[in-house]
Amino acid sequence: MTMNHIHIGTKNLSQSKEFYESFFGFRKKFDHGDGVFLEDDSGFLIAIDPVDSVPELPSWFHLGFCLKDKVAVKTIYDRMETAGIKFAKKYQEYGEDAVAFYALDPDGYKIEVSWHKD
Repeated sequence: MTMNHIHIGTKNLSQSKEFYESFFGFRKKFDHGDGVFLEDDSGFLIAIDPVDSVPELPSWFHLGFCLKDKVAVKTIYDRMETAGIKFAKKYQEYGEDAVAFYALDPDGYKIEVSWHKD
């Protein structure tokens, strides 16, 4: 079984779409009513629909992207920092085994970006 998609709401569709395209390589797959489906290279989809308000989620809730190596994680972190993206947790290295940071997308969804040795 493979997870196929997530579905999130946004107060600004173009801003949210640009965030996932710019930093994670998603591309528009198709329109979905007033919203859009974005797809990455592995075929995973993010459905994004406009909403009047974004729900408050538990502090532990996040979406996670695992990258191929620590250099890729640091590169995205640096790009996000330059772009003025807000962070819930700054870039950290955990010895030689892992690196991670938590960014906030335009609607405040927490996004983990990491690399793990195993």
